[in-house]
Amino acid sequence: MLNDNPVAQIAVLGALAVIVGFLLLTRVAGKSGGSGSPATSATTSSAPATPDGASTGAPTASATGTVAPTTGSPSAPSATAPPTATTASPVGAFVAGPGLPGAVVKAYADDKAVVLFVFRHPGIDDAAVRASVERLRGRSDLAVFVTHAAHIARYARITEGVDVNRVPALIVLRPRHLTHGTPVASVSYGFRGRDSVEQAVRNALYKGPSDLPYYPR
Repeated sequence: MLNDNPVAQIAVLGALAVIVGFLLLTRVAGKSGGSGSPATSATTSSAPATPDGASTGAPTASATGTVAPTTGSPSAPSATAPPTATTASPVGAFVAGPGLPGAVVKAYADDKAVVLFVFRHPGIDDAAVRASVERLRGRSDLAVFVTHAAHIARYARITEGVDVNRVPALIVLRPRHLTHGTPVASVSYGFRGRDSVEQAVRNALYKGPSDLPYYPR
């Protein structure tokens, strides 16, 4: 029938032409879409380089040694704990006046160790340390002073010398003969038991060599 009917032959040839054309169009469209995808991904993934060769997203070091900030969440700064004890000299000449009561000057002139305790809150910790300090009263080689943080300015020449920055603070001024007439004080912070308070006083009264090792000889 197909060989004898020209109309049927033309219809079959037309259908085959449509099918072949559709297949060619589909293949061409697939090639054009696949070739454009890698180019796009390559463009988005690469970062333009700065003149010095570094990527724009990376931190660069400035002339002062600091690092330029980058986008994103900054890292938390490392916390450095302040020292628990500091030794320094009181500010100015050690004479009675504003910031230095006459009783403190007299005790130092009498070659006594001066113990100054500064507190703020009537809490358990402050009260316990204060009780340990109060037990030192009556010793002939010590002069004990206790004050609230609101009145710390009365002892400013001493507290500024050792840079008191928080309370409770225990300050011990060494006897005059141990420092050759130059006032030297130490400060420690936080809760301290009775033994720890007495140890701070013993440290201030120590008159032996200062180069002892940490192990017994």
